[in-house]
Amino acid sequence: MTDNQPLLAITRLREALALVPDLDVAYTWNGVCWDGSLNNQAAQVLDACEQAVRLAPNDSNIRDSRGLARALTGDIPGAIEDFQSFVDDLPSDDALAQKRQRWINELKAGRNPFTPEELESLRNE
Repeated sequence: MTDNQPLLAITRLREALALVPDLDVAYTWNGVCWDGSLNNQAAQVLDACEQAVRLAPNDSNIRDSRGLARALTGDIPGAIEDFQSFVDDLPSDDALAQKRQRWINELKAGRNPFTPEELESLRNE
């Protein structure tokens, strides 16, 4: 992903919404959020994350994406809140819930769980 791709995607989404205001684009915003975050563009896509959450505030998958962007941009309390929402929606033995709980624990302990290896594993999920 190049530096301009997240901004171009955001511009195109806004243009589409100007033409069709009731277009359901929560998951499109979410995709921009997640992919941008995983490609060192979290600050640039944070607005897309917020747009996705505004459109689907109770969708824990969307909150999970925003949590990643928040963590990568230093909003640790916000990231923990979003990851907790995701964990709360899954059975405790779910692998993704366990991974997010590990992130929450690391963030609460003042450690960054988002090593290059962790980010790479997310790109391959």
